Amino acid sequence: MVYPEWEVAMAPGRSPGGSPRWTGTYLGLLAALLLLTLTIIYVTTVHVQMAVARFTRGAAVARPVRALPYAALINQTAAQHRLNPALVAAIVMAESDFDAHARSARGAYGLMQVMPATWREIGRGRGCAPPIAHLTSPPCMEDPAANLEVGADYLRRLVDQFGGNTVLAVAAYNAGAGEVIQHRGVPPFPETSRYLRQVAVAWVHLQQDGTLTPFWRHVIRSLDVWLRVRAALLIGLGTLMLYRFWPWPARVSAPGIHK
Repeated sequence: MVYPEWEVAMAPGRSPGGSPRWTGTYLGLLAALLLLTLTIIYVTTVHVQMAVARFTRGAAVARPVRALPYAALINQTAAQHRLNPALVAAIVMAESDFDAHARSARGAYGLMQVMPATWREIGRGRGCAPPIAHLTSPPCMEDPAANLEVGADYLRRLVDQFGGNTVLAVAAYNAGAGEVIQHRGVPPFPETSRYLRQVAVAWVHLQQDGTLTPFWRHVIRSLDVWLRVRAALLIGLGTLMLYRFWPWPARVSAPGIHK
């Protein structure tokens, strides 16, 4: 008697059980990508939200900073203006990443990115060494001590203006007091929201440890980049999982004749 029989073909590169030999590599890559994605989601979502919540409640509690550029100067200037050194350092981190010669496209200068108009209003008479004074107009805006003094003075005025509400004061430092007053709260600007997240995350670590590690300095300065990386990882992870669980049709051989 002759019986036709259909057999599943074992294609080259497959294990005896029929699964591809690269399945182990694939699953390892999938697990690594999943772990990386979950970590970035935690840092950019859970950790940021936690930082913003804590910042809202305790940003005024004084905490000296250490092991940072200009740490002693930040502690001294903050104390003179009745500000939390960790808050001042967090703003310096978000504004300039502790670069005394930073200049923005809008014309802000120095550690706390003070605008010339603010300097003319608050920083009259601030002196510095002649080689630094001539670099900016008004002079001395890139001098670390003078810039911190004017920036802290301006921040203190904003804190007082908004009744001690640090969140509104920081939002006003970025967007302007007029915008905060007009919107009766934090202005709905993407830049201001990003700025508040940066300051909040920096403050949480400064308040807890008194300093910032190079890793967290990079993360804080690149939050928008990490958000884009998160989106790309989610797309890549979804593609890999779709490929793994897609019901691909089985490959079969031609009918065989057996006696």
